[in-house]
Amino acid sequence: MNKQNSEWITGKNGLLEGLESGQEIQKVYLGDYLETEVLRQLIKIVRKHKISVLTVPRTKLDKLCKSNHQGVLALISPIRFENPYDLASHAFESGVLPVMAMLDGVTDVHNFGAIARSAEVLGITGLIIGKRNSAPVNHEAIKISAGALLRIPICKETSLFHTLRNLKKMGFTVLAADERATLRPREADLKKPLVIIMGSEGEGISDELKSEADLSVSIPQAGKINSLNVSVAAGILFYEVMLQRQE
Repeated sequence: MNKQNSEWITGKNGLLEGLESGQEIQKVYLGDYLETEVLRQLIKIVRKHKISVLTVPRTKLDKLCKSNHQGVLALISPIRFENPYDLASHAFESGVLPVMAMLDGVTDVHNFGAIARSAEVLGITGLIIGKRNSAPVNHEAIKISAGALLRIPICKETSLFHTLRNLKKMGFTVLAADERATLRPREADLKKPLVIIMGSEGEGISDELKSEADLSVSIPQAGKINSLNVSVAAGILFYEVMLQRQE
């Protein structure tokens, strides 16, 4: 189970110690009023660790944290992120066919929390999100997920494309949710190791990830609105996977 341990790291020394100790830092905020050379060095160090860093005015820092931040704030993740390959290997060793859900560009915290809730309820092995262009894993998301984000493994990857390719090498079939596909979920064989890719409502799945898909499915609709909310679509696909495996 993921452990909740969320707090702000404040100050330059605190940030450097946090990075050195390997703490799960989600994002770093640096005051735009810091000395130019100090600011440049900190940005370089944070980016080396592949962590998002923003330069913001003092008023923003004061709003984020009431403590004496000294112009430096680092947000620690409330959960511990997992390794997707370890999750897959553990599932295989346990005789379970893993199902991973990869969220490509899902930045809305409400959609993210709702997807996590459905994933936990319907037996998804874990969620894979990107370090960039993804919804934050924060207390709001945890609340929306009804605590599911503290229970289901979350993997935060630098490159979704490379992660997808590596999972395919492990024997996973990649299923893309695409409203233009002609194949229906019920017609697809989902009783195998799966990575289900869900894209953002605005942009959909990136062409890079879509090119790695082994099959694409769309959910049949009877109404006139031509698309489903991504969290609803995810829930429907997760349920179909569960049904097929029970059968």
